[in-house]
Amino acid sequence: MRVDEIHFNHDETSASGDALNIRRNAGGQPIRAPEWKSGHTPQPAAYARAAIGGTVTIRARLRGGPPHGTLRIRAIDAYLPPATPGGCIGWLLRLVAAIVHALIGNVLGDAKARIVHFDANGDSALETFELVNHKLAVAAVGARTTEWAWQRRVPRLFSRWREFDRTTHRIYTVLDVPRGPWEQDASFNNLQLPWADALEKACTWAVGAGDTDAAAARITRAVNTRSNQGYTPATMFGFTPPYQLTSYMTHLDSGAAFVLNCTDCADAVTTFANLLGCDLWEGRFFNMVTRKFLTLNGNPANAADWVSWIWGYHEICWLSAIGVDAPVYDGCLQLDMDDNYGDNVHVAQHPIKMNFGQSAPTDYRYRLIESGTGNLENIPRRRTVA
Repeated sequence: MRVDEIHFNHDETSASGDALNIRRNAGGQPIRAPEWKSGHTPQPAAYARAAIGGTVTIRARLRGGPPHGTLRIRAIDAYLPPATPGGCIGWLLRLVAAIVHALIGNVLGDAKARIVHFDANGDSALETFELVNHKLAVAAVGARTTEWAWQRRVPRLFSRWREFDRTTHRIYTVLDVPRGPWEQDASFNNLQLPWADALEKACTWAVGAGDTDAAAARITRAVNTRSNQGYTPATMFGFTPPYQLTSYMTHLDSGAAFVLNCTDCADAVTTFANLLGCDLWEGRFFNMVTRKFLTLNGNPANAADWVSWIWGYHEICWLSAIGVDAPVYDGCLQLDMDDNYGDNVHVAQHPIKMNFGQSAPTDYRYRLIESGTGNLENIPRRRTVA
């Protein structure tokens, strides 16, 4: 007996009781149920915490059951705590293992036991199973792997559960339904469905974020500190849509050095943060001479990494809407929060949810601009991806 297929996103019109609509990447097709099928490469699934409401279900089909018979079927977490020594050391190791499992392990809980009927060939219909003990409605951002042990039991008193199959699933949890440029229209050729490879990266960068502020902060830091990138004034991944997200991720993953500018960084922060359910927009401001700031992927202890530029424009991310008093995120640089701009003492700070402002010492604009207008262009952008 075996599991034949499992459907996670079995209702493409809703994310309240099942998974989101996603695709593998720009080149691949949308991932459609069944995400898991015997003999095929498993496909991932993604859930949006804020969308979950009420009962969460999967659908599964089984093969090799008793012809014209019935069995009680369930799936339980297959994780077993590692064997550890006794005493305080063993207790500590078990605690660490439990924490790691909570962060990167089963978020789906168990498939609640139910009676399943089999036909003359020993095959079941596509059966609906309720997920119990799941953490989907409270889960922090993460990319986790669930391994289920599928068990059967004849429906009579004192019968024992017996394992008959195991399945493994890659599950992404985000805070809310992804915002633009991402969409949930499940059309076959819609490149703006959330990409699984982008979810893998975003969920890794922002793992453990419990709200959108934390997620946007972690994405901003991650974009700023990739070790193989450097700054250039020219836009490298597309000012005119679409944003070349595939190319950016390929460069990141290659390990080879590459360069990008403020627009590229703003695109990356908005695209990855909004994939997790944040609400960022990109916007520009113009004509400035900057104070010294820490360049992209710079070392705060290296004086040469503190630079100043004459910029015609600079593009950053804004929370919800562009405005002088709106909070901003900048993945392109770190500001100098030291008040003496004439010495070589610098206090680096990522611009994360800083008020754009006018002239207060805590304002982003004050810390970045030495002279020039810095006037805003109120044209919010979320560039489509390709």
